[in-house]
Amino acid sequence: MKKTAFLLLASIGLLASCDVIEDPIIPVSTNYDAATYGPAPTFGPATDLTRNALVEDFTAHQCGNCPDAAIIAEDLEDTYGEDIAVVAVHSGSLAATNDEGAFTTDWTNEVSDIYYNQLDFQANPLGRVNRAPTLGTFLFPIEWEPEVQNIVSQDAAVALQIATNYSSENNEVNIHVNGQFQEAISGNLKLVVLVLESHIIDYQLNYSADPEIVPDYEFNHVLRDGVTGPFGLDFSNNANAGDEVQKNYTYEWNNEWDVDNSSLVAFVYDNTTGEVVNVVKTYITE
Repeated sequence: MKKTAFLLLASIGLLASCDVIEDPIIPVSTNYDAATYGPAPTFGPATDLTRNALVEDFTAHQCGNCPDAAIIAEDLEDTYGEDIAVVAVHSGSLAATNDEGAFTTDWTNEVSDIYYNQLDFQANPLGRVNRAPTLGTFLFPIEWEPEVQNIVSQDAAVALQIATNYSSENNEVNIHVNGQFQEAISGNLKLVVLVLESHIIDYQLNYSADPEIVPDYEFNHVLRDGVTGPFGLDFSNNANAGDEVQKNYTYEWNNEWDVDNSSLVAFVYDNTTGEVVNVVKTYITE
């Protein structure tokens, strides 16, 4: 696992600009279209009772240390498989575009900018693991694995399942997220569903490469949009052990993204603390 590039990350981060982005109110309209698609599917008893880990990798195409952070994230995914969901959040001053030549693609969006602004300090590459212990807590890439290992050693308070159906005829994705509570959880939980795209080839600055500007870099887990908006929609209030909650959405697909290389990450978080309770992922057309 490639870690040496991050020994100087703290000093590098001090040179990065601390972008301040106001949190806009983004309208969400994703009600499930039962009239077109019929009753939502039902789920059987959950079999995965492990608490899964959400790793948010804050990255940018003009960040020369970010490819090494992506390697760490990919290694974690190889090690922990379905117990981890990686999201590449492109934002910050190093995500800026040029008018010509390299770095002309804008990888940012309203959701990624809001998440970046939640960090107590903004720089690339940094990360969050289940947004713990606070929403603003940031971790250097070499700190991700111990946090992931700790989380996946725990039992899930709410076991999550997800199913999708893509309608090419209507250019829509139906999304069904089911939660089965293994223990009581007081307070309000919200559900966030994110759209990611992988296997995208474009320019990336990479200090470990020669030449450093790589024209055919492969971007994975790129955060494209939030089905439920950046802050999510209500999932439960004061749930008891044994409760079951299901949310169903119909989402209009953006044809600029390759649906066969895209996936969904759904996570439930505590609306008071911001900490992620559990997360699940799936490919859209798998």
